[in-house]
Amino acid sequence: MQLTRTSDKLKRTILFNAERRKFPFVPPIDSGYFTLILIKSGKGILTLQCKSGETDSFPVSAPMAICLRDGEALTCTATNGEPWDVYNLVFSPTFINVNMQPAVMEQGVYEVLAETYHLFRLAPFMETHTELKRIDMTEEQMDAYFRICDATVAAMEEEDPDKCWSCRIRAGLMDILTGLEAQYTHKIEGRRDNSLTFATYRNIVILIHGDLMHPGRIEDVCRIFGINKNKLQVIFRRYSGLSYHDFIKQARVERAQSYLAFTGLKLSEIAFRLGFTTEQHFYRFFKRETGEAPADFRKSTVKGRKDAFARLAMVAAGDPGCYAVK
Repeated sequence: MQLTRTSDKLKRTILFNAERRKFPFVPPIDSGYFTLILIKSGKGILTLQCKSGETDSFPVSAPMAICLRDGEALTCTATNGEPWDVYNLVFSPTFINVNMQPAVMEQGVYEVLAETYHLFRLAPFMETHTELKRIDMTEEQMDAYFRICDATVAAMEEEDPDKCWSCRIRAGLMDILTGLEAQYTHKIEGRRDNSLTFATYRNIVILIHGDLMHPGRIEDVCRIFGINKNKLQVIFRRYSGLSYHDFIKQARVERAQSYLAFTGLKLSEIAFRLGFTTEQHFYRFFKRETGEAPADFRKSTVKGRKDAFARLAMVAAGDPGCYAVK
């Protein structure tokens, strides 16, 4: 697949493209590539065809995200002459990790591997129902994602980047994907619980995932959502089993684990991304919460993942009984 990019080096290396457009478009359908469409503004009708064959037409309701996997198509019909403001991200799952191939992700054992080795599920991309591939977003969240995309494009245009440049691009994509997967999960849960209480919880979680560098103080969150501290704590314990502050701690741990497992970012940069004042502060936090030093977690997780997928490849080659997840 030939992607248009501002940087030739990306064409050869990381299988990723971020492009901001001002008009409706048709994303590529090439095998192996996924497409994330972030629509900040625009008016028109979208027609989405899933890999399952399901087709759905619906009006644009910006801001919104649409998640497409290989073999799926989206067509756009504008209803006025105004330009759209859209980011089109095309990426191979193997950019996140070489083992994340669509054919592997469709296997049942992948769920076990994902849980064990902190793999991304890319659930909204793998979804077979068109309605669940559309994620409604807030303006604040879309602004945050556009800033990530802008930083990605800037990194691609650097003439003399340091050796961690591709890891920063990967980390930015992972930040977006983490938020989308959380929203996808909440969208499914919202079908069972459409109460205002759950909607409040969902929107606060979106706020937290959107900025783990500066997660909202409990007083500020209460003011934004018009609830008191006791009510906020009741909501979080009901839906997550955690207090508000413990939920933030868990979110930071999980994001740190993703950075460590899938990027070569220095601990100082991970600390900065998660709002810690120093690398030492982050180190103590991570070891206290997980029982492992960050470097030890990175080493063991990467090795375990490689070994597990090597066994999976042997199974695919016809070697039954060689695969087991501890």
